[in-house]
Amino acid sequence: MPSTHRMLVTFAVVLSVCILSRPVVPAADDLPKGVTNSQNPKDVSLTPAESLKRIRVPAGFHVTLFAGEPDLRRPIAFDFDDRGRLWVVENFSHPKWKADNTMDRVVILEDVDHDGRFDTRKVFWDAGRYLSAIAVGHGGVWLGNTPELIFIPDRDRDDRPDGPPRIILDGFVHNSSENVLNNFHWGPDGWLYGAIGQTTASRVGKPGSPDMARVGIHRGIWRMHPVNHTFEVVARGMVNPWGADFNSVGDLFTVNTVTAHLWYIVPGMLCADHSQRTIKTYARLQSIGDHLHWGGGNWTDSRKTSHSHSVAGGGHAHCGAMIYYGDNWPERYRGTLFTNNLHGNRVNNDILRKRGSNYVGGHAEDFLFGNDPWFRGLSIKYGPDGGVYVSDWHDFGECHDVDGSHRTSGRMYKVVYGTVDPFRIDLQTLTSGHLAALHAHENEWIVRHARRVLHERTAAGQPVASADAPLRRMLTGGGDTVLRLRALWTLMLIQRLDEQDLLELLRDSDADLRRWAVRLLVDQRRPAKRVVQRLADVAHNDNSAAVRLQLAAMLQKLPVADRWDIARGLLSHAQDARDHFLPLMTWYGLEPLVTADLDAALQLAAEAQIPLIREYICRKATDTQAPNLDRILSLVLKLKQESQQLDVLRGVLASIENKPGLKTPDLWPACYDRLHTAANPQLRSVAVRLATLFGDEAVISSLRQVVLSSQSSSEKRIAAFNALLPIADGLTPQHLHALLESPSKLRARSIRALVMRHTTDTAAVLLAGFDKFTAAEKQDAVGVLSTRLNFAVMLLDAIDAGVVGRESVSAYALQQLRGFSDEKLQSRIDGHWSRESEQVRKSDEIARYLKLMSKDFLAKGNAGSGRVVFNGTCAKCHTLFGQGGTIGPDLTGSGRKKTDYVITNLVDPAATIDQTYRLTTALTTDGRLYTGFIVQQDATSVTLRMPDTDVKLTMKMVEELVTSNKSLMPDGMLKTFTDEQVRDLLLYLSSDSQVAPAARSGGQ
Repeated sequence: MPSTHRMLVTFAVVLSVCILSRPVVPAADDLPKGVTNSQNPKDVSLTPAESLKRIRVPAGFHVTLFAGEPDLRRPIAFDFDDRGRLWVVENFSHPKWKADNTMDRVVILEDVDHDGRFDTRKVFWDAGRYLSAIAVGHGGVWLGNTPELIFIPDRDRDDRPDGPPRIILDGFVHNSSENVLNNFHWGPDGWLYGAIGQTTASRVGKPGSPDMARVGIHRGIWRMHPVNHTFEVVARGMVNPWGADFNSVGDLFTVNTVTAHLWYIVPGMLCADHSQRTIKTYARLQSIGDHLHWGGGNWTDSRKTSHSHSVAGGGHAHCGAMIYYGDNWPERYRGTLFTNNLHGNRVNNDILRKRGSNYVGGHAEDFLFGNDPWFRGLSIKYGPDGGVYVSDWHDFGECHDVDGSHRTSGRMYKVVYGTVDPFRIDLQTLTSGHLAALHAHENEWIVRHARRVLHERTAAGQPVASADAPLRRMLTGGGDTVLRLRALWTLMLIQRLDEQDLLELLRDSDADLRRWAVRLLVDQRRPAKRVVQRLADVAHNDNSAAVRLQLAAMLQKLPVADRWDIARGLLSHAQDARDHFLPLMTWYGLEPLVTADLDAALQLAAEAQIPLIREYICRKATDTQAPNLDRILSLVLKLKQESQQLDVLRGVLASIENKPGLKTPDLWPACYDRLHTAANPQLRSVAVRLATLFGDEAVISSLRQVVLSSQSSSEKRIAAFNALLPIADGLTPQHLHALLESPSKLRARSIRALVMRHTTDTAAVLLAGFDKFTAAEKQDAVGVLSTRLNFAVMLLDAIDAGVVGRESVSAYALQQLRGFSDEKLQSRIDGHWSRESEQVRKSDEIARYLKLMSKDFLAKGNAGSGRVVFNGTCAKCHTLFGQGGTIGPDLTGSGRKKTDYVITNLVDPAATIDQTYRLTTALTTDGRLYTGFIVQQDATSVTLRMPDTDVKLTMKMVEELVTSNKSLMPDGMLKTFTDEQVRDLLLYLSSDSQVAPAARSGGQ
């Protein structure tokens, strides 16, 4: 975009973190009554000046301490007024919400001499109850004051409230210390946007509103109109979104504190969260990040070991978001996103790139390093001179306050590049024409504030006519997309554009203008019939995926009757089937059509060029108390392409696979006759699965014959096996025993199935054929033999007799065997695998390996041989380079390249155990024993993740459930390896990509 009167002078590229003498500032007010530190007194933070010295930023940047204790404490949020002053929320009440705990406050900080450090400080208000968010505008300040959103007027701008706070909205729940109202910011549409993360739903509305008039939200992004106070949910999901910003074309991005961190927000979207709840729309949209900021394993790993995640970005917890559009930092940072990484004590930087209708977020080099374990960045924003402000909550330990709170500290830093020209303007004093001219400014901060001031004047009935002409020239003059969009948004807010103007923009050559015209035509009004017809034309004919995504998002705002033609147009673009957003966003908008008119919806399914939509329409049609399956199966007979038939049947199968005992539809025999001979093996497989669900005994019997027949092809036998296994009596233990003589792929499946389906003679059968099994099959067989005490005794007998080698007992199986509380058995196990696990011995063992693994010794190793060791022992539980088990952490991004890290974890796996991977043993009422980690548990059932499967047990079946502090990886693993094997394993783990396995190592 054009550069207009930039406000900086560039000097030589030099890093300087500056601590200059400054005038004496009066000390801050005393702490609010009752505020105390609960942090361990032995934990002592650095002084603000000492913390400043530790900060590192790229060459050429300059960091100042804008404010710190005692002048600033617990800065949870901040915003700027139109003079460029900072309004900061100090939250002392965290982590306990109390109705009468009104100790939080808002302070105003001003840098009068523009040296990057505040000079004056005022307390604006000091009676907040769990204040967590702030936005300045429309004649006052808006605050998240849980459970309310309040407004404190200051229309005379004397920095004193004009009156008591007004409760604008209430109903926000307060049963969590972290998941509260946060990150208020003004959108280009003039609304106040915010975020919230909760497990309990809030019921939000104007004070006194009945429940039916309120809006439910428990996680996601919302917006509120500052004039009429309408409240809307923009997007649902994530875990705890905390930080958001708009890019230059008005797209919203938010940062999620936990797990995947970066999200592109489209109105009406359902974002993935970690609850994995079943939802009526079947699927949620995913994060746009192509990376994570923790180095492998479970996301909780980074809480206590952030140093091992440094290269990846520091950890899983993020707060605050800024897309830089100031006019001070170098151009390479413009349009990139910055977020604070709590456990990494730093600021991450992500690059936003277009991808189809949406974006992908790439990992750039981390920007700022606090190098201070107390550094807890919560907010990050650029200001009127282009400099960036970073607030530091400054507390030690985990954000959930497990170690206490340090309430007397807090910092605010300012980061600039070179020098900046001071901002000396009060935007409120400028004419409307001048504010319109500022829309061409390079600093987006100035543009956004100018737009909001014009909106405020319009809402107050003040004249803004002088802004009309320059903004309209900017919109209609062609050229720069960003300038035209700025004008479009402001012209809408000052009520200078009508429906016809927006309809004309639907023909514009610029896709960003077209998609915003779509949004503004629908956003807050029921469009006229001619508008709906034009939108349908756009849906059929527009060549921009981004425009079609906006149409898909707006479907949800239209009456159901107005959605059909637009949906039909969106479904006509086959290329959108591969888009990351369009299929699901389109589905969210057309899902109500299925119940509104089933026949018309099935016709949509027949015409659709997007397979997922066809599948979901048929799934929705089946998801009723009494589905008319014949109407849906008639569509199968009508469709000619097998891929389309497969879409339909997948939808039906997904709906009824957990509903046994359904009556066989009248059309099913005709369908099965046509489908079971299809060329597409997936279609045949789904047809067979449906036949078994419908209780077609002829098909079930035929499948058994295929499975057990050595004359059938391996492919057919495996397909039949997969279809029969989910049926209770589809394959009995006797069938599985017989299949142990089958080709390897089928034999392996049969062995794994015996974990849950076995009889008293299963152990003898497995041991009789043990020498014929492959190495992987032997490990699977040992997994079965370790599920019962008598099986375990037989296994050890076989080891003693040389029938089973110790190498066939995986680390997981060894841990499983050690779960039996039988002294005689444990003594025998210790005879094979030493358990002298005193910490001194472990320390000596670690030291020996670290000394042994010298550069010269490692140089003689073979990473290919290390892969063989990994596949034989570690791959049962761990994934590396996309392959392996899921019972343990993914090692791909871990600290696997550090010899000391790997050796320590192998010798003493329980030393740094993550709670997620603690060993849980379930003993069933019929004597079976299962060991794994819990992935789901409620009052009726528990699901354990084991190497080959997830085992779900009803609580009625569970005799005992014990979770220990042991790791799933047992002690003594290295006792089974030679030194050369350990060396080769280290080499493989530290390799940059998967290497070919070697048959043997030269050192073995």
